[in-house]
Amino acid sequence: MKIIIANYRYFIAGGPEKYMFKFMSAAQKMGIEIIPFSVDNPQNEKTSYSRYFAKPRADALMYSDTKHSLKNLIGMVRATVWNYDAAHRLRKLIRDTKPDAVYILHEVNHLSPSIIRAAKKEGVRVVHRISDFFMFCAKYDFLCENEICEACIHGDYTKAIRHRCVKGSKMGTYLRIFAMKLYNKIHIFDEVDQYITTCEFSRNKLIEGGIAPEKITCVPTFIDSVSIQPCYENDKYFLFLGRMAHQKGVMYAIEAMKYLKESEYVLKITGTISDSSEDQVIWNAIVENGLEEKVVFTGFKHGQELAHLIDRSTCVVCPAIWYENMPNTVIEAYAHGKPVVASKIGSLAEIIVDNETGMLFEPKNSAQLAEKLRKFILDEGLSQELGKKARKKCEQDYAEQKHMNQVRKVLEG
Repeated sequence: MKIIIANYRYFIAGGPEKYMFKFMSAAQKMGIEIIPFSVDNPQNEKTSYSRYFAKPRADALMYSDTKHSLKNLIGMVRATVWNYDAAHRLRKLIRDTKPDAVYILHEVNHLSPSIIRAAKKEGVRVVHRISDFFMFCAKYDFLCENEICEACIHGDYTKAIRHRCVKGSKMGTYLRIFAMKLYNKIHIFDEVDQYITTCEFSRNKLIEGGIAPEKITCVPTFIDSVSIQPCYENDKYFLFLGRMAHQKGVMYAIEAMKYLKESEYVLKITGTISDSSEDQVIWNAIVENGLEEKVVFTGFKHGQELAHLIDRSTCVVCPAIWYENMPNTVIEAYAHGKPVVASKIGSLAEIIVDNETGMLFEPKNSAQLAEKLRKFILDEGLSQELGKKARKKCEQDYAEQKHMNQVRKVLEG
């Protein structure tokens, strides 16, 4: 079997890319040939297929410092609305490699949904994995001013325009909405043969947005837990993994620690405080609450350092305020034998079994989060008890072979 995997990045920058490279490695073990298709970027991993990759949408690949020029403006519009260059290059790649299917991970605002039609014109099956809510939300995350918002899900974009939902930009919001209206008008997402969601929550959102139920298959993500030795001991700290973005709710984890000052437990956060305004708000909250000794920034960790940090934690904290779409941090914690304390929202309410593999609390309720964390302080055996159940769930539900067999079946059609 031969599959083209399409994602706008061919380097690890987040969850979709971590999944992509894990999938490619697992597919290789099954004898499946994977052909990457992406956007040209010097950060990309080396591949002989890079000559097929689409042109970047602007000269400055980080985009925040993109120069105001006609060339860059045209590139931004092309990538955001309809990327003819990406479509042309994908069609050539398909003709040259003759794949059985195209597996799309993320294309919006870069490759664009033009690649869906390109693949269909070449007579190739298209499977689209969904990792956020870009199809129904101008911002992708169903958040407006840090509150859950589904105003756009049925095609009314008035609120998005009013709030300038795309990075506070009026022009950027109009461009994104124009693209969304175009996709609805030409029914481009109807051309996808099958969608894969990571959880039932996301599947139900796609159905609510108008995707036929029979075109959606729920396949949870996976982790190679066989290669991870669980650790049921801990060094008395709670761990926040991942980006300190506002939708991840790190502020509520920090606020919870003000209720736990008397304990010897600390909160460790993977990352560092930068000079950004968002990070400074976080630091100010730490200082104002006298938490300088209770909140520890570990710096960015990966590989064995990250594995050790997870191993020695009491639990992993996921205080998200948005509809998380099955974050990798949860199954990573499970694989290491660690329970997860998370907001009762989106997929988190689905994949965390309350009082079995972790605990759930009401979103943004830092006092309630503190109550859950205090249970680990009062009962030092609780982390091990829940951690063992978390590890068992990981082995049963998120095994690599189970995932690959399910995805292969969908790709084959």
